[in-house]
Amino acid sequence: MLCVARAENLTVKYGETAVLDQFSADFPDGAVTAVSGRSGCGKTTLLAVLLGLLRPDAGAFSGFQRPSAVFQEDRLLPFLSAAGNIAVAAGCTEAEAAAALCSVGFDNADSEKRGFELSGGMARRVAIVRAMLAQGDAVLLDEPFKGLDECTREQVVRFVNERRRGRTMVVVTHDPRDAEDLHAVHAVQMGGPEDAARSAGEKE
Repeated sequence: MLCVARAENLTVKYGETAVLDQFSADFPDGAVTAVSGRSGCGKTTLLAVLLGLLRPDAGAFSGFQRPSAVFQEDRLLPFLSAAGNIAVAAGCTEAEAAAALCSVGFDNADSEKRGFELSGGMARRVAIVRAMLAQGDAVLLDEPFKGLDECTREQVVRFVNERRRGRTMVVVTHDPRDAEDLHAVHAVQMGGPEDAARSAGEKE
């Protein structure tokens, strides 16, 4: 499997604490990589480095040019509509955004609600649609389906799979179903007994 994205010996420290300590992993081109591990082992910090939002203290990452992301926080603009939040970030029209939101259970009235008016589950869906409609070479998801009921989760998983279009995807999750439902073929386990990452290759 071709690997075009690679983290090499990443170290990130907060004060004297090394959240990432010489972490290395490959992220295969066009595949879904599931990243798992105990709480506090550096999964979200890793995504920040992969997105270029955080500079490591040592090591390097190369590979993604224009990634989009779903963060643990939905990060919506409160006074823009749901469709407007997507259009501004993804570079599409509000009509295109509204049509995509319909695929995850919104109606036209929901699409016009402003960010501060959305429930937690609705805001989560807006954040996911925004990331999937953005044009780029990779999508990074941090616990993407948290707070969604089972019926809504099925809709959203289907939407993500339909809209991935062969892009590289990295999903951080505590739920093994996420890796299965998103057809992950590569896995990275973080925070083992020796506090190092272990990578598992492509599944048979």
